[in-house]
Amino acid sequence: MKTNKKRTKMQRRIIQQKIDRVSKLDEPSPSSGWIKAIRGSLGLTVRQLAERVGVAHGSIMQLENREPELKVKLDSLERAARAMNCKVVYAIVPLKQGTTLEDIIENEARRTAMHILKDVAHSMSLEKQATSEKEIQAEIERVARELVESSSSKIWDLKSDKLVGKKLKGRKRVQN
Repeated sequence: MKTNKKRTKMQRRIIQQKIDRVSKLDEPSPSSGWIKAIRGSLGLTVRQLAERVGVAHGSIMQLENREPELKVKLDSLERAARAMNCKVVYAIVPLKQGTTLEDIIENEARRTAMHILKDVAHSMSLEKQATSEKEIQAEIERVARELVESSSSKIWDLKSDKLVGKKLKGRKRVQN
């Protein structure tokens, strides 16, 4: 295995451990936003928080109004949080609880494999050489496995057109 592949796998394992810890915090934000909710819970007025942050009170009002719309900068959130003796906890985690980075990669590889093979299956059916659904699924899984094993970033090509016509390990070229 190449050093890059080893490094990527090690990095993925480390990040997955962090995701596993953070994703347990799967709580929705307060509808008013965290800044307003924490400020109110601490008994701080907008003017007091603005003074502690070192900005005009209108800036805090704007921050509180924009936060629920996800239209704030992280540094602005952090400054306001620090002024309340708090901190911002920021993470990106898989949408579905319990999903791993490995799961995401495998699902993308399967989606890409399906895209690659759909044109082939269609052409074969037009030529009266259609294969069974079971054979198609097996081929999709095989190509997906190849994509995962190769650690190819091509699985992220939205249209996957860059893959069409390229030679995959043990396969003939796939033509449009």
